[in-house]
Amino acid sequence: MAAPVIGLSKNDIFRSVVSYAEQGSDSAKEKMFDRDKSNLREMGVQLEVIDSSSFEETDSARYRIAKGSFDWPAGFEINNEHMTLLELAAKAWNNQLLSKSAQSGLIRLRSLGVVDSSRQLSAFTPRLLAQQESFTPLADAIAEGKLVRFSYRKTVGTTSMREVTPLKLRFIEGQWVLLAKQAQEIKNFLLRRIVSEVRSSELPGESVSAAQVDEAEAELVAFVTKNVAVLKVEQDSEAWWHFGAKDNGTVEVNFMDEALFAEDLMEFGPEVQVLSPLSLGQRIDSGWQRVLDAHA
Repeated sequence: MAAPVIGLSKNDIFRSVVSYAEQGSDSAKEKMFDRDKSNLREMGVQLEVIDSSSFEETDSARYRIAKGSFDWPAGFEINNEHMTLLELAAKAWNNQLLSKSAQSGLIRLRSLGVVDSSRQLSAFTPRLLAQQESFTPLADAIAEGKLVRFSYRKTVGTTSMREVTPLKLRFIEGQWVLLAKQAQEIKNFLLRRIVSEVRSSELPGESVSAAQVDEAEAELVAFVTKNVAVLKVEQDSEAWWHFGAKDNGTVEVNFMDEALFAEDLMEFGPEVQVLSPLSLGQRIDSGWQRVLDAHA
């Protein structure tokens, strides 16, 4: 519908699009057509309806995408890195809170014929995605203002049941973190440490002001900023490209949870050497020893 000057009639669309031909009746086609028009409008695509007696009676109403629907603002140009960042954002939202909006945005971007995306940022994709099953129920509970219960595993390995008021989900230094109120205090819970199904209560959550949430988030950022690891990575390895090491192979990385960060670094094997802190290197050594003992 974006190309023809005179647009396409409904019958033209029915004949051209396979999914319409698969519908069992004319009424089913009409319902599908109305739904598709609504979906296009929700994605920001403006449809023009041309009605003229110069066409055959059955084709008097013709549809086309309004010129300019996919135009960028004057003077704006998108480059490879912009497109890659937008794709990463859409992947992060995929099957989560904003999947519909994300996919709609990508449809519009790709319709512009933007050059193929750079893959320079592809290594960050796995870290950006919220793969934990707890993400969606927590996000729903935040939106609905409800209490939730889940089992949480501490660094030492013990687990306990927590009942909290979820306030905000935050992605920081490769980890999804839940800010939640528990026993009159706002605490941080790593989604990777939630080891049970998140159950939502019908009871409303506790009231927390925006200022309190902002203060707790600032404390979280300050905590992570203080946690700095210095790594030595093998040149031109996967770890080299992942961490963006300097020419001498060293890189400073902030981390949220030392135990989980150690697990992540073990995935790179001998490509990564921990220069500091000493405790992080010891965790990795202990981890490899457990692997050896398990396969001895």
